[in-house]
Amino acid sequence: MNETQTSTPAWKPILPQLDDDPLTRLLMTFALFMAAAFVVFIPAWIIDTRVLDSAPIWTKPQKFNLSFVVHFITLAMIAQQIPRVVRSGMALRIFAYLAGIGLVFEFIYLNTQAARGVRSHFNNDGPFEQIMYAFMGLGAVLLMTIAVAIAVQVWRKADRSRRGLWLGTILGCIGAFITTVIFGFYMSGEGRFVGAPLTGGGEVIPFFGWSREYGDLRPAHFVSMHMLQTIPFVGWLADRQNWNGTMIVIAATIVQIALAAFLFMQALSGQPFWPA
Repeated sequence: MNETQTSTPAWKPILPQLDDDPLTRLLMTFALFMAAAFVVFIPAWIIDTRVLDSAPIWTKPQKFNLSFVVHFITLAMIAQQIPRVVRSGMALRIFAYLAGIGLVFEFIYLNTQAARGVRSHFNNDGPFEQIMYAFMGLGAVLLMTIAVAIAVQVWRKADRSRRGLWLGTILGCIGAFITTVIFGFYMSGEGRFVGAPLTGGGEVIPFFGWSREYGDLRPAHFVSMHMLQTIPFVGWLADRQNWNGTMIVIAATIVQIALAAFLFMQALSGQPFWPA
């Protein structure tokens, strides 16, 4: 046997290889910043024993830190489908900078309110809180708009031979944006609970903080928001297994939207996501 003979590895990388371009660097910088913030605030999470709305005071900021890590890593990964020249252009970077502005605002306000021992979300106790809560809604839109911008460029420029990932990215990003905005704005006006005071109280699901005693709109919001991760993943998996990516992605999108709608109607009826 010729010792110089080489063979092509049979394995494929599990995760996309991230390029070193301006957009990817921005998105990964945001993700790494939030990961570092999660680690930095662990001592406060452990030491500070204050409780707000039946949950440790620092649980909400830590939930958002982790959520932002997942959010920006996902965006960086799905953006790799877009040609490098487009990722290096100014258009997507503008949307990334706007998302960064929303991120910094939400991060500062969430942690400031936690330090003060008061709510950041669903807080209209005074003029300051009302104004800041409105800005939080704007920040949330900015954080999701970058996903729509990436979806548009994937639709226009990406390789469509990987049909599952291509369609999963488009439907996941657009679906997450639309449903998250709908559920988010409904909660901003009506509150997170149905048939309960704003503070809720009672038994909750650990870490998530969802009520086990009252109708809680946040599970529907959670399921809809994370279409950004699940639907592209389903498409990627379908491509990897040589399944019919188009049919599987469409079916998965319908199922997840239906699940979010079911949880929303369940909460409106006053039923908890996971009864105590």
